[in-house]
Amino acid sequence: VAVARILGAVEGNVDKAHEWFQTLLRTLSDPKTEALVQDVLQRVADCKSEKRDGSILPHYDTVKDFFNVQLCAPKLSPDGDAIMYMAMQDLDRDGILQHLDWEHWVTFSRACTVLHCVILDEISRESNRMARITLIVDAEGLSLEGMVHRTFSRAHRRDVIDSFQQKVAAEIVASVYVVNVPWTIANLFGLCKTFLPAKFLQKFRVLSGDSLKDTSFVTQCGGQEQVSSFFESRKGLASDNSHTHDRHQLFNMNTWPDEDELQSIAHLREKFGQQISERKQRGADWPCFFSDLALARVLRGNERYFSEASNWFQAFLKKMEKYNVDAIVKEMTQRLESGEGSRASFNMLPHADEIGKYFRCTFSAMKLTPAGDVIWFIPLGDFDRKSLAENVQWEHFVEFVRAMIVLRAIEAQKLSEGQHRMAKCIAIVDLQGSGIGTTGVPKVESFDEPNQKNVAFMREIIIDILGPVYVLNAPWVAVKAFNWFQSLVPERFSRKLVLLDGDGTADPDFLDLVGESQLKHLLATRVGLLSGEVDGDFGDTVVSAGESLSKCRDLKRGESISWATTVEAGDADSWLGVSDIISSATVIFHPELNAQEVAEDEVSLEELPILASDGEVTREYTADRDCVITLCWSNEHSRMRAKGLRYHIELQAKPSSDPK
Repeated sequence: VAVARILGAVEGNVDKAHEWFQTLLRTLSDPKTEALVQDVLQRVADCKSEKRDGSILPHYDTVKDFFNVQLCAPKLSPDGDAIMYMAMQDLDRDGILQHLDWEHWVTFSRACTVLHCVILDEISRESNRMARITLIVDAEGLSLEGMVHRTFSRAHRRDVIDSFQQKVAAEIVASVYVVNVPWTIANLFGLCKTFLPAKFLQKFRVLSGDSLKDTSFVTQCGGQEQVSSFFESRKGLASDNSHTHDRHQLFNMNTWPDEDELQSIAHLREKFGQQISERKQRGADWPCFFSDLALARVLRGNERYFSEASNWFQAFLKKMEKYNVDAIVKEMTQRLESGEGSRASFNMLPHADEIGKYFRCTFSAMKLTPAGDVIWFIPLGDFDRKSLAENVQWEHFVEFVRAMIVLRAIEAQKLSEGQHRMAKCIAIVDLQGSGIGTTGVPKVESFDEPNQKNVAFMREIIIDILGPVYVLNAPWVAVKAFNWFQSLVPERFSRKLVLLDGDGTADPDFLDLVGESQLKHLLATRVGLLSGEVDGDFGDTVVSAGESLSKCRDLKRGESISWATTVEAGDADSWLGVSDIISSATVIFHPELNAQEVAEDEVSLEELPILASDGEVTREYTADRDCVITLCWSNEHSRMRAKGLRYHIELQAKPSSDPK
């Protein structure tokens, strides 16, 4: 029966069943796992009463104050399946994380899975059919915010579901009923049903309102008396406020560590004293990872649960050694400190020239947000994943990504020290030209699959550095759906991702955050690599009616730039007047000089109309400070005619001071 479950889980694919069974054998070969299985089997054998539930399992006496569950109800379903009832208000996740030894919770939870396998095997043999579990999840008394607990879910999935349950228990759940659901969640589930696999929907049902009036549900779960007894057994363990703390504001917290956090940080230093001391002796206690502020990020990223912060930090130390992150930190620190600007840049990263042919971004925008956070602009239309996978050595891209992640941490620490606050990174993802549709961004398997290791590296090395993500130029259907979603869910979920209609230039709050001129500059950096465009210094193009063309260039102090413009005569000039383009430029200076009150942080060059009859017109600018200049050729004043345009950009290095 057990082997048949494996075949059922993989839909009869023998090769996958063989692979799954090998994983099972490896899992059971672990001495601790084997000892747990033997312990549960012995407890079942020693159980004199027919009632075999959580009370016979290890650590039940400590777990029962935080978790109340009926693992196997007295009556089976009409089909002969076991019935499990779990009230979410009786799962005190805060209490478990704060007051219970996490290893005790893991052992108890794994033992529950073993007990279920034993019970189902007995029922299957008696009924001569493959018995499974009908799971009832009761959401009575919980809001959406109360149902989601990021830190507990992550830890439970890591230590119970992924590392044990999914490896030893195949095809044991027949159906899942989520009952007494708030209408908000029921509506969300209804919206998402069209995107969920049919196999999942066959097992999963969401019931709102009084579930006792649903005859089909009541019959399937053992009858009116048994279902009523489930609801009467609720204790409300999770409603005990003595186990809760305020996690709602942690995502947006940008303050220096407070006294409570400093005490927890001291405990972290004490727990990992040997490793930190060894690092200090060899000069590898990098501030971006080991300062009080960095450890405060570890705490806040784990919602201030010390046990989870410890687990994360312990895994982090192992990854530091495994990936030789120390060498990356040393190299990127030197590059940032040797740079003339105070801000990190794309060109500081290894293999930037090679990768820049297929991926471009503004790693750190010139201006910070009003609060002091750095802005990272990522135009997905300039991320040609297929060409990158085909033309760049994957090892080079891995080195690039790891350096990028480390550089982000170094810069965040540097900004935080200067502002005496926890600076973060605000990401702006621009979907224009990305090929996104109703099913998302097109998949590129040759890139997406191996890149999962890069994503894992980021999660393992940095924490609580990335702030909200703003998405520009999303499909209008996605924007409408997201806005509807925002109106239903708590703010702490919706504020992490913000979908803006269009390019954000019509959103006053977003303009205040980024700066109007800086946003225009960021949008002007887009090239369109995914569609085959290149960022050339000269070319012939057509500027559509109501549109404009922009080019961005970096300038060092003393360097000059000139740009020649020729507007081509149009066929309709005799009727509508001579074709013209408005030439302008905006200069944004590097921030390190902005400490001088008299120094402007940006200037705009005078708008200059250029007519087709003017021939070639050349403009020039010499930088007196490090800056970025955005050249713009605007046809926004014309609502009827496109304009032909020829341009030529030329950069001149600053004159040498050496008389030779």
